[in-house]
Amino acid sequence: MDEQQQLVSYFDKFKVEILEKLNCDTTTELLSEERKVRLTNAYLDIVSEG
Repeated sequence: MDEQQQLVSYFDKFKVEILEKLNCDTTTELLSEERKVRLTNAYLDIVSEG
């Protein structure tokens, strides 16, 4: 599994937590893989900064 697939998988698993942390609409259902990767990277950046 490449890095992008891992990020998409992570997003799918923790979608609500990621979207809440980024103040996004948690009812959004249709997101492209590229969007999922960007949201997951943003979430990980915020979490790693503390």
